[in-house]
Amino acid sequence: MPFFPSLPDKANVGDLLKIRPELRDGFSAFSEATMRGESAFSIGDKEMIAAYTSALNACDYCFGGHAAIATQHGVKPEIFDALMDDIDMAPVDDNLKPVLRYVKKLTQDPYKMVQADADAVFDAGWDEAALADAIWICARFNMMNRLTLGHGLDADPAAFEERAKKMAYGKK
Repeated sequence: MPFFPSLPDKANVGDLLKIRPELRDGFSAFSEATMRGESAFSIGDKEMIAAYTSALNACDYCFGGHAAIATQHGVKPEIFDALMDDIDMAPVDDNLKPVLRYVKKLTQDPYKMVQADADAVFDAGWDEAALADAIWICARFNMMNRLTLGHGLDADPAAFEERAKKMAYGKK
């Protein structure tokens, strides 16, 4: 049950934007550019980063929806538990592991970021644009996690797959 009496019992992000409609267009454009814009990362990779960030924040609402989208784009569902256990042992491409370590540190200990963290990503073959994309995705989901948790949105596992099918970035 959401914390705001004006929100429906099964409120979603669209309902949050009704509270502040002036934010909708900018938010939608930001979401579209971040999650579907041109990038070295595939849609599956972007959604995996989004879901992983959400898992690190214990945001079941965002994790469930974005893990479902990631699996629709070729990410194996078991990857998420493996990432939470040990990035180094997770069944993801080796060049993604430094990116995921960067995202983890940026989410959990952002004040501890150092040049060596970025260098590890660059050494894995990613360029500045790719690292910037990972940072923007991480930042977007840290924000979304706080918005959904702060408003008290409930995670409904039965709705994750259906919500994932309907999610259309940038659409009103």
